Amino acid sequence: MVLSLKPAGENNSNVTLLTPDKGIIYATLYGGPKSKLRSLVSLYNAGTIWLYESPEKNQTKISDFDVKNYHPNLSQNLFKIYAASLAAELSIKTHAAGSPQECFKYVCGFLDGMELCNEEQSRLGLIRFLWRFLILLGVNPDVKECENCNKSFIDLKFDMKEISYYNILDNTFLCKDCVESTFNQVGENQNLLLPLKLQAIRYLDALNTKNPKEVRQIKIDQESYQEIRKLVFYLIEKNVGNKLNSIETGAGIL
Repeated sequence: MVLSLKPAGENNSNVTLLTPDKGIIYATLYGGPKSKLRSLVSLYNAGTIWLYESPEKNQTKISDFDVKNYHPNLSQNLFKIYAASLAAELSIKTHAAGSPQECFKYVCGFLDGMELCNEEQSRLGLIRFLWRFLILLGVNPDVKECENCNKSFIDLKFDMKEISYYNILDNTFLCKDCVESTFNQVGENQNLLLPLKLQAIRYLDALNTKNPKEVRQIKIDQESYQEIRKLVFYLIEKNVGNKLNSIETGAGIL
């Protein structure tokens, strides 16, 4: 899959590719605007690519591309443009999360899904993709229970409106009672705590335990969506280690 295209001279392009076997590959595309190959090597196109490696020049050249999968609708919606860019940027900066095959599957599935879905559905798709990417990186927090008292957040006897808190210091979740005893007052140290309703917690747990088809059928309210969005955006930037251009430039859109 073509993740990035950058001009190199008057007629050439530096291309970043995501592959299921070698992860991220950098190659050069030669040819002007009228080149047939240039029209095939377009952003987010996926298929079988032929590369010619020149050890003498320390260069990899794209010699052919049999495109199997196009994503023309992504460029017609501003949110989808930034969401696709974020998926590509994450793949590049994490070197395919150290798991090329899984990363390729996640990115392809996410872009294919946005191609078929409207913006509202794609917004939920983005937070699902980001959470699964955190799982791939091995840094997602345990959402099943309070870290201190082991109270289950998944137990159905609890009110869905009950609040839990993500503890930034420890990458764990705490129940309200433990937050009040640990931080004295919930109102204090707000910068260390991200509140999430149990509906949001259970949605994240479903991402861990259910298949994608089952998760797509789960509905959440706008408040839970915003809570999850804030959490996954924070976790992604924290664990990548620097600011992500897609999130910074797409502020107010993503």
